[in-house]
Amino acid sequence: MNTIQFIEDHIPAVAKLCRQALEKDIMPDFLLTEKTVLDPDFDSKLTYIVKSDQGDVIAFIMGVVRDRGNEKIGYIKLFCVHENFRRNGIGRKLYNLIESEFKGRGIKKVRLFESWPNYYQPGIDPFYTEAVCFFERMKFVRNGDTSNLTADLSASDFDTSAEEKELQKQQIEINRASHNEFENTMAYIDKFFPAWRGEVSAAFKNSPVSLHIAKLDGEIRAFSAHEVNNIGTGWFGPMGTDPVFRGKGVGGILLKRCLKDMKEAGFAKAIIPWVGPIPFYMHYCNSKVSRVFWKYEKILE
Repeated sequence: MNTIQFIEDHIPAVAKLCRQALEKDIMPDFLLTEKTVLDPDFDSKLTYIVKSDQGDVIAFIMGVVRDRGNEKIGYIKLFCVHENFRRNGIGRKLYNLIESEFKGRGIKKVRLFESWPNYYQPGIDPFYTEAVCFFERMKFVRNGDTSNLTADLSASDFDTSAEEKELQKQQIEINRASHNEFENTMAYIDKFFPAWRGEVSAAFKNSPVSLHIAKLDGEIRAFSAHEVNNIGTGWFGPMGTDPVFRGKGVGGILLKRCLKDMKEAGFAKAIIPWVGPIPFYMHYCNSKVSRVFWKYEKILE
């Protein structure tokens, strides 16, 4: 077996491995491209493949370091081993390579998969029990959970015209963001929702812009985006609303506007990831919990 650094030419073979190894997920080549070489923090020294003696890719790991303001955090962003080659020490060898590199860079904390803004999943789905057991053997400690919801886009036309007319009586205007609103939008995000800068800025790269905003007196007070992470697979979000704007139905309208976009683009369902307020989404689009993820962290010594 041969362990080598990942390069872009490996994408087709690695994507195929992911499709074989991750039975509850999808990984087309274009999505692996987004997750790897298009990640601004992609680093070949943190990304490896293992080839069998026959030259087939049988294992893959990707680590990434994110600057979180007052600290840098290491993430295991992607990881899989072909089922025929598990329990042979391959995963441990790959993980130890990444952890050693993290330690050399002074990283003190490692988390699994939740590498926002460019991430594949927000934790480990316990369906992948072997992965849960592996990382717990690597001394990761579970520290929470989260959920993905799924909304059936065939269930509604998501028309919000009547609701928007009511909000106009309060001088609240809702529209799709235009390119000339980029700077004002990002200033708002930087002030109130800085964690979502990367995803919101990505909405302006889509055509049309996949971001809807609510304004009062010309000032942005809420937003909702889609198709900004795991692009092409039907992911909604992020969204955010000023506290003083909550309870007015603004968030529901922004959500529906995005879901309408996605339906018109041909998606049959929308994935609403990393959800906190499950009742909110259930109320506005009858979404249901479809995946549960466990969150893990390891403190490096």
